[in-house]
Amino acid sequence: MQHKNMVNASKKSKNKFTLKIVTSYLILALLAAGVGYFVYTEIQTYISTETAEVNDEKLLRTSSLMTNLYEAESLSKLALQSDEKVNFDAYALKIDSIQVEIDTLKQLMLGEEQKGLLDSLQVLLSQKVSNNNELRSLKIKNNSANSLDKALKEFEKIEESFGKFSAENLFTNFDQLSPKVQQSLREYAILISKNVPNSNDITKNAAYVDSILNVSKAMLRKAKLSDSRSQRSLAQKEIEVNRNDLELSRQLQNIIAAFEKEIISSSYNTSIVKRETLKRTTRIAGMAALLGFLIVGIFSFLITRDYWKVQTYRVRLEKEKKFSESLLKSREQLISTVSHDLRTPLNTISGYSELLESTELSRKQSGYIKNVKSASEYVGNLVNDLLDFSKLEAGKLKIEKVPFIPAHLIQETAENLQALHVNKKLKLVLEIAPQLQQTVLGDPFRIRQILTNLMGNAFKFTEEGQIKITATAEKGKEKAIVARIQVADTGIGIAKEKQHLIFKEFTQADNNIDKKFGGHGLGLTISKKLAELLRGNLTLESKLGSGSTFTLQLPLEITDAVEKPSKELPYMAPKLRMLIIDDDTALLHMLRELAESMGITAHTFTNFLSIEKDSHLAYDIVLTDIQMPQVTGFEVLKKLQSGKYKHYTNQPIVAMTGRRDLGPEAYIGVGFSQVLQKPFSKGELIATLKLLGITTQKQEAKEEKTHVAEQEPKLYNLDIIHSFLGENEDAIQDVLSTFLSDTETNMKLLEETVTAKDYPQVNQVAHRMLPMFRQLKVLSCVAILEKMELGTPETLNHDTLSSSFENLKSDVHDLVMELEERLATDPDYND
Repeated sequence: MQHKNMVNASKKSKNKFTLKIVTSYLILALLAAGVGYFVYTEIQTYISTETAEVNDEKLLRTSSLMTNLYEAESLSKLALQSDEKVNFDAYALKIDSIQVEIDTLKQLMLGEEQKGLLDSLQVLLSQKVSNNNELRSLKIKNNSANSLDKALKEFEKIEESFGKFSAENLFTNFDQLSPKVQQSLREYAILISKNVPNSNDITKNAAYVDSILNVSKAMLRKAKLSDSRSQRSLAQKEIEVNRNDLELSRQLQNIIAAFEKEIISSSYNTSIVKRETLKRTTRIAGMAALLGFLIVGIFSFLITRDYWKVQTYRVRLEKEKKFSESLLKSREQLISTVSHDLRTPLNTISGYSELLESTELSRKQSGYIKNVKSASEYVGNLVNDLLDFSKLEAGKLKIEKVPFIPAHLIQETAENLQALHVNKKLKLVLEIAPQLQQTVLGDPFRIRQILTNLMGNAFKFTEEGQIKITATAEKGKEKAIVARIQVADTGIGIAKEKQHLIFKEFTQADNNIDKKFGGHGLGLTISKKLAELLRGNLTLESKLGSGSTFTLQLPLEITDAVEKPSKELPYMAPKLRMLIIDDDTALLHMLRELAESMGITAHTFTNFLSIEKDSHLAYDIVLTDIQMPQVTGFEVLKKLQSGKYKHYTNQPIVAMTGRRDLGPEAYIGVGFSQVLQKPFSKGELIATLKLLGITTQKQEAKEEKTHVAEQEPKLYNLDIIHSFLGENEDAIQDVLSTFLSDTETNMKLLEETVTAKDYPQVNQVAHRMLPMFRQLKVLSCVAILEKMELGTPETLNHDTLSSSFENLKSDVHDLVMELEERLATDPDYND
């Protein structure tokens, strides 16, 4: 009890220990999750603002933009001063690159205000390009006026020349002049060239040229005067454009300065937000770390305290374990010693009980002896189960590996148990797969022990219905099979909530079961442990009131090591099986005892109609009486050979008859294999079996019982009975008891039929009685019964029949008295 309390306390402490560890991890996980969530939100805030790298990139791009703007300004001044188209093209290209750079910078801006400033900057740059283009046009026009002055000076030089003239030769920078001026100069040059004098008269030519030049000069001066007016307006326009350009440059600088200021301010604000975010994150992480350390410290203290408690309990448990092991060892030794020591007194009780049975006992004393034998048998079974249970608990039970055929084992076990419970009239259904007909390696003794427990329980707890045994096999690994044996009954069943108790030792599902059905609650426990020891399992399916199904699964190794069956190897070949049909229950009982003594499995029936067509019956030979009331032996032969009985597969059928009027050829001619003339001895039966090519197994020598000297019987002889049963007094007693019971019934029936003058019924009853009277050699009764068996109203009139019956009645009475004096009457027998 103390050990049990300590174990419970240890379990509770262990549970608390585990709970605290789990709780600590859970709290830490929740803390980590909470802190992680807050840190995640702060990181999101941090990321949502512009990062330092982005601001740096914006500042760098802004500085680059300013530098490019100053370069563009320089290119603009150079283009205006030089009036070169190349410089202006370079300026325009620079402005285009600046526009692209502004577009790139806009993508980095988050605020709409900054984007708006950049849009304004692009607009101003476009206006500045337009202004510079306009200034360049004014410069070109101004250059046209200068070209007119140069043209007048050239005309003054032409006065000394008479050559051909062109506008390109006359005017420098012709290509840079406006198209209108270029057209005017080309017309003047053409005019001069056309009017060049061809005369060799120099004086005449000079006068002519002079007139032309004077006219041209006048025209140029007029054009210059007109162009001067335009130049003044253009100069005014240039001043205005320069003023606008200066204003644009100032605005552009203001926008860029504001833009830079805004970026710097944004970067500063972003830095402030980041610092605040970092401070909050640091505070949260610090608090979480501090709280985590605090939790870890608290739970470390609690867990450490529990750990030392567990260690203390462990030390105590180890002591208790050693103590328990010593107790278990002592219990094992006690069970083993007591079990072995019980065997000797049990054998003594059984021996003396058998000796007492052979003495003259009253009916009451005989009943006492039977109860003593039953109790000693029960204790013997309990001792065997205790020994097996003890060995299983200690792991000392050894498993053998011998060849056997599972189908033979299952068949024989089922049939033996059916024979033990024959009074219950339960139908036994056997379905054995062909795969179980092959030789396997295993422990047939232990498998039989399991099956005996399962089938025995099925018969014990089933009052009506059937016992169905289904054996199948599935292919296992390599050369192996997995046998699956189901034992299903239609018995009382087991409630769902009590099924877990069924495999516990000394436990039954219902407390009333042991009172009603008996048992000590070890059978299924041993079966379960044996199944596990054989590397299999045993399971249960049941419903209260609807029966139970036990399923045994076992792995078995296929072998071909044994080619021929050997008597030393169990269940390598089935025992010789015999189907016996006779309406004489006493003879039937004697034949069953004979078969058992010869190692033959006997299926006995008093009426052929009791044999079902789809029965599982397995037999090697059929013995049938000829004269039976409902189905005669000849009809049995026809029915079996009709093919309607699936268990009959052309096995030999032997006729048993007491008739003397027909020879053996009369029976063999209609299909019987052999004939046994009643009464027959054991030797005659064996000889008949040998003629049919059937050999019986040798029965192991049994210890002969010590018999009390008895007087030689006067009215009967047991020689034939002894030839059948040897010195087995229990079997002889059972046969004689059955004979007395049947004789009492038959004599009453015979008296009724004689009184009623029912000769056919008299013949039938007499025929039924004759075999056992012949076996006992009651000659006086045999002579009378033979007359009655064949008597008819013509051969045996009623008076003679009545007189014969009275003589038979007197002889039977004397016989019964002598048999009762010899027998230790069974309590169930009524005289």
